[in-house]
Amino acid sequence: MWTDEQLTANGWTAEQISTYHSEQKILEKQAITDNPINQEIIPQITNVSESQTIEESFANLNEPKENLGNFLQKSGGNPTITAILMAALVIIVPFSIYSISSSEGAQGPSGEEGTAGINGTDGSSFHLVLSIETLPNCDDSTNDQIFFIASQSMFQVCQNNTWSIVDLTGPSGTDGSDGQDGADGTNGSDGQDGSDGNNGLMGQDGVDGEDGQNGADGTDGNNGLTSLIVTKVEPNGVNCPNSGTLVETGIDNNNDNILSTDEVDSFVLICNGETGQDGTNGSSTMTMMVARLSTAPANLGCNGTGELLEQGMDNGAGNGIALNGILESGEVLSRTLICTSFSVIQVDDINPGSTSSNPSNFITINSTMYFTANNGTQSGIWAYENGNISLVYSGSVLSLRAIGSQLMFAGQDLNLNVKSYVFEPSNATAWQIKEIFPGGSSYPGEFTLINTTVFFSARDSTGSTGIGLFDLWAYETLNFSVWKVEADIQPSSLIAVNSDLYFSAQPQIGVTGIELWKHETATNTTFMVKDINPGLLSSSPQNLVAKGTMIYMSANAGTTHGNELYAYETTNNSVWLAADIRGGSASSSASELVILGTRVYFKATSGNHFEMWVYESQNNSFWEITNFQSTSGQGGPSELTVEGDTIYFSANDGTTGEELWAHNSINGTIWQVFDLDPNGGLIGEIHVHNGNVYFAGDDGQEGVELWKKQPYSRDVSFV
Repeated sequence: MWTDEQLTANGWTAEQISTYHSEQKILEKQAITDNPINQEIIPQITNVSESQTIEESFANLNEPKENLGNFLQKSGGNPTITAILMAALVIIVPFSIYSISSSEGAQGPSGEEGTAGINGTDGSSFHLVLSIETLPNCDDSTNDQIFFIASQSMFQVCQNNTWSIVDLTGPSGTDGSDGQDGADGTNGSDGQDGSDGNNGLMGQDGVDGEDGQNGADGTDGNNGLTSLIVTKVEPNGVNCPNSGTLVETGIDNNNDNILSTDEVDSFVLICNGETGQDGTNGSSTMTMMVARLSTAPANLGCNGTGELLEQGMDNGAGNGIALNGILESGEVLSRTLICTSFSVIQVDDINPGSTSSNPSNFITINSTMYFTANNGTQSGIWAYENGNISLVYSGSVLSLRAIGSQLMFAGQDLNLNVKSYVFEPSNATAWQIKEIFPGGSSYPGEFTLINTTVFFSARDSTGSTGIGLFDLWAYETLNFSVWKVEADIQPSSLIAVNSDLYFSAQPQIGVTGIELWKHETATNTTFMVKDINPGLLSSSPQNLVAKGTMIYMSANAGTTHGNELYAYETTNNSVWLAADIRGGSASSSASELVILGTRVYFKATSGNHFEMWVYESQNNSFWEITNFQSTSGQGGPSELTVEGDTIYFSANDGTTGEELWAHNSINGTIWQVFDLDPNGGLIGEIHVHNGNVYFAGDDGQEGVELWKKQPYSRDVSFV
């Protein structure tokens, strides 16, 4: 565009120059107005005066970019006006430039070439792009250039090789006053529930937290009970004529791993039948392993509890029979010896200190063991159950026996006379059954229960001799009645066999001797069954024990034989000499008889010393077991007590004093269970309760107290 100076220099008058400018303004406005887009935008640009040209209105675009914000602020910060202005700029500027560059006036005279002006500072330029992705590189060629991004309605400027957003936000206007609340519109109907969205992805597991502190230990639970199954040999007898096996089952109530008599809940008898013909061998293989567990032989150096486990192939090696399912000597490949040693513990020091409580008269009823003892201030009946001992009856007690679930004994009344009493454990009460001897002592004893009736010996007077004869009495537990069964017969050694009572008796002193008698309950009759020593002399049967229908006893045949072991068969009323240990009329004085299987063990002498002997009923043989008294010079084995296959007894070997010993009936071994007092002990009564061996013993420090045998260790070795 020509300047006024240029036009004047070319000879233009002032009037021509004014007309020229007026025409130029009209042309510029007409070009913008004729554009359809600008017809809506231009009227909103209120800040452009009529006197300004379009070129003058946008002259500020050539100013540096920092003035652009000031230019927009002149619009009052209205976002709408700002957006319109930006759009107008995009459209108007090109047209303006075009108009300026393309409009021409009248050709004026050519002027002289002016002098070159001073270079001005670089101005800002304005550009339009559709999106950020189409922006050019920000470098020296675009430095300080402003671009309008149409898709996002925003400006960015290139400076220092970095694109930056131009903040066109003006200052916040004053908050307008709140409008009045409109009336509530009518509630629209509820829209339908949208369908459930897809489940989001599972989040990653969180990091494990730190371990918490250990909680306090809970209270120990009660130990569970164990079921036990025990098999025993059932000897020849009424139950099994050809012997057999007794299988007992029950709950181990006291947790001692032994099924005691009172813990047996059920049992089954498996009797051996008569020998049948050999059957056909069962199928087997030459490589089948067979084993055998037996009591270890004595030559292996283990005590009577030793067990020998043998294993091998059922291949018939060593002249054996192959595939017969039996391990024979030649087939044995390995042998393992298992030896158990024992110790003892004191159950309780009933009479504290060195004074003895002297426990005796041991009886077991169910799971409770009863016995008599003295704690220094009180004597009476004591009970031991589950490791606890307590005094259940205080008073004088003799001849304690079990009659079913009750105890019967000889006790003293207020006048210290000895009477017959019954003790009921369930309520710890005792009472006298009847006044048999008013004002005197009846000295009852040997209480023996048959069905519901208790038979016993007692006296009801002192007689002319001042001593009195003893009678056979009966007490009915169902109605508490008491009566005299047979008068003046001096009964002793009472024993029940097949619901009948056998005993030793002498009905007429000086007329008959002491012989074997019977009370037959079915006929209520009493009579002598055998006069072993005929005439006035007595055979004096004592120590009666029963094995099936057989009774073994010590008796004296007089001039033929002395006091020896005799046998009496109740079914045919026969009697015979079982073992003549000391030949001729001399006596072996057999005593303390006990039954184990088919054998009778007892104490006897062959002439010089008392030892333990055994009689085998299957072949009528007998032999000496021990040899203690010949070396010790003290009393021979005593208190013989059976537990399993073992006989426990007291004996003095001349070195350790009187201690607890044992003999295994299978391998014949004899061993000292424990040396209770190395300086010389004392062993009293021995009793088996719940499969454990209890005894009265003196350890040399606390007197005679109650002790118990228990396993100590088990050694396993290959032999």
